Amino acid sequence: MKFYLSIIIFLSLTFSSTLRADLLSATLEYNKGNYLSSYQEFQRLAKLGNRDAIFNIGVMYLHGQGVEKNLTSAHSWFLLAADFGVEEARSAARLIEMEVNDPTSLENHYQTLNQNFSYSIFSRDLQPVFNPEQYTHDQQPKRIYTLDAKYPQEAYEKGQEGWVWLDFDIDESGAVKDVEILDAFPDNTFNRSIYNAVRRWRYEPYIVNGKAQIYRNRSLIYHFTTFKGKRYKESFASQKREYQKKISELIESAEQGNAIVQYYIANWMVADEHNATRLLKFHWSDENAGSQLLLSSASNGYSNSQYRLGSSLLRGEYTQANREKGLNWILLAAQGGFVHAQYRLARELLDKRHVEFDVEKSQRWMIAAADSGHFRAIRDMVVQSVDNKSFTTALKYLKLGLIQDDSHPDLLLAQAKILKHQGQTSLATKNAKKALKEAKSRGWYSQEISQYLQGLK
Repeated sequence: MKFYLSIIIFLSLTFSSTLRADLLSATLEYNKGNYLSSYQEFQRLAKLGNRDAIFNIGVMYLHGQGVEKNLTSAHSWFLLAADFGVEEARSAARLIEMEVNDPTSLENHYQTLNQNFSYSIFSRDLQPVFNPEQYTHDQQPKRIYTLDAKYPQEAYEKGQEGWVWLDFDIDESGAVKDVEILDAFPDNTFNRSIYNAVRRWRYEPYIVNGKAQIYRNRSLIYHFTTFKGKRYKESFASQKREYQKKISELIESAEQGNAIVQYYIANWMVADEHNATRLLKFHWSDENAGSQLLLSSASNGYSNSQYRLGSSLLRGEYTQANREKGLNWILLAAQGGFVHAQYRLARELLDKRHVEFDVEKSQRWMIAAADSGHFRAIRDMVVQSVDNKSFTTALKYLKLGLIQDDSHPDLLLAQAKILKHQGQTSLATKNAKKALKEAKSRGWYSQEISQYLQGLK
């Protein structure tokens, strides 16, 4: 009886991201004979519901690689992998049952393992229910004005495609504010174009119980594609052979468990018009293939994918909405150091409508994000600290915020309130007027600033 992990050939890819530990890198460590580090990584991935990692742990217990040889443990991990759909694992478990004549011991060990790694736990806490169409919600801001992003001329001439992933807030008037770019491919090629466009979008005000609200953390991936008439046909024809070669490499690497490649392909698969997407869909034709790849990447421990999946679960986009599962994925991304997830988690924990409401935990995550330079976290730390009359903290983060945007209306208003507290009413008035002027020039909600100015008179 002999079972092996497949031999992995690492592909050098043209991504700027640093390779994270994932199924591919853990398997490479295994193939090098670095069993302990490989085992530790498989254990981490098993907690995320990674079925290949679960199966591989069974292999290691079977052969005593990185752990003491233990057929009972191997049997339990194989049965667990079978629960996750690995049919080969079920056959392996049956072979062990023929050698170990103690069914009670095998069953007891399996049930113990199930308490922490079972498929039912994964299904309850993390597994999304995918749907090819976006779910609708009763209260979602409706975009009423869109300015298309201008395709950068140099990229267009080259037939270069890409996407930009961004988050932003929508204020009480429906204006977009504080656009932040989370990731882009290729990096910095399309960022400025979509940034300038999205800042001018408008939404219907987000109304809750008859009152306009700030809609935080609106997220989208905007795609740039050369799928346009004659220009498209010329660029596609000239690049098709090169595309096909790279696509084949990407497919192989994704199927071997490279979390970063899975993430990039998932982002490409969102849009039908990418040249790359059309070739990828010859291999992954299922409507939910992109979502499944995103889940695979998230289960491989890639924080970007965990945050994207968590956000999708919170919004009900391409998956059935599930707040608990969404927060679990976002927590994993936050723990992995993804600063945007830290901020999102902090904001979600401040929502009094839900049982997770926890001001203390929110503050810890908000500070972590702010200290890492996340602008909206810095902005919120300033505003919250002023509201709580924690002026020393407010001044600390105000300084950081003004470095990034020295005319931001929220920061200028907070600065005015600090000056008023210090007895400098004339300077407070000057700052508040500057905040009002800047808010109007950006098309942002300005009623709060106007009311504050009225109170200074």
